[in-house]
Amino acid sequence: MTIAVSWPRRFWAFSLIELLTVLAVMAVVASLAAPSFRDLLHSWRLRAEANQMISAIWLARATALRSGKKAMLCPLQQHRCAGLYQDGFGVFNAEGALLHRYQSRPEVSVTNRRGTHSETRALVWDAAGLGSRNMTFLFCIKNAQVNWAVVLNRVGRPRLRRDWGVCPV
Repeated sequence: MTIAVSWPRRFWAFSLIELLTVLAVMAVVASLAAPSFRDLLHSWRLRAEANQMISAIWLARATALRSGKKAMLCPLQQHRCAGLYQDGFGVFNAEGALLHRYQSRPEVSVTNRRGTHSETRALVWDAAGLGSRNMTFLFCIKNAQVNWAVVLNRVGRPRLRRDWGVCPV
């Protein structure tokens, strides 16, 4: 004859070995996911910076079209056009008044498409909304596996591209 012993429900639990096994598996999975999560965060940051540049381009172009006068996008250094885009940039109207200032993240570099030099050139839109040049702003973070670029044509319309250029090493 067998006697079945029924333990009260409050004594049902996991053993220490089962808990340690689950923790070890979770640690391995987390260590494998960490690098790809870092790249995802870098991609989000770079895309946010690129979208901020697109916003500035649309503001400058719309200002030129609306006012019938030139508008300019340039890197800012102490409220004047100088320096690098990665330190911040702004939109100016024809009278030279700063319409909007944009801050950049310190870890993000803004270069040309080949990544050979930091971007410093100003862009000007005329009364018809035409830009002064074709240009590519490449947004990079050191050691990131991804980059985002804002490609601008003479008509003044920007487009966003992923992995469009080569980041500096």
